[in-house]
Amino acid sequence: MDWKETVTTFSENVFPGISYKVERELEGSEIKANLPLQVTAYFNVVFIPVWLSVILIFIVQSFDYLDQLKQFLLITLFVTVFIIECLRLFMVYVGNLNDKIPELACFWMLSLFLQVPLQSIFLFTPYFQLGVLEVTSQSIMVILLVFETIFGYFALRLNWNTASEDLTEQHFHL
Repeated sequence: MDWKETVTTFSENVFPGISYKVERELEGSEIKANLPLQVTAYFNVVFIPVWLSVILIFIVQSFDYLDQLKQFLLITLFVTVFIIECLRLFMVYVGNLNDKIPELACFWMLSLFLQVPLQSIFLFTPYFQLGVLEVTSQSIMVILLVFETIFGYFALRLNWNTASEDLTEQHFHL
């Protein structure tokens, strides 16, 4: 008798019916995380410290050369983008890895309606006078953001279809 059988028989003697319950809980509980979305989210998490250091160095170096309005816009834009990025990455990990539709939808809406416009303003506004390094790091962030938005849409659609099929199956007892 091997170790697994010993533990199973002991558990069955102490808690009758537990092996049946465990088998029933494992049925149909497959998590369908979207791999391309997870990979782009991972690369985004890895790239955030590089982007953060490049942008902070840029802000420190160019802050005195900008007028007061541009200073205010730059700081406000940077803080807003950073806070939304942290919230967005948290939502993608919770939503994608746990098949949670509300968190995945929150990630997708934050990406599409807030991050894409803010990151685009940061990249394409000529008033900030970004250097080559800043443009490169910001371009990588925008590319990751676009891929995450596209993959997030497909992941959200897949999770929604799976959840609606499961609910339909439960409702009609198929």
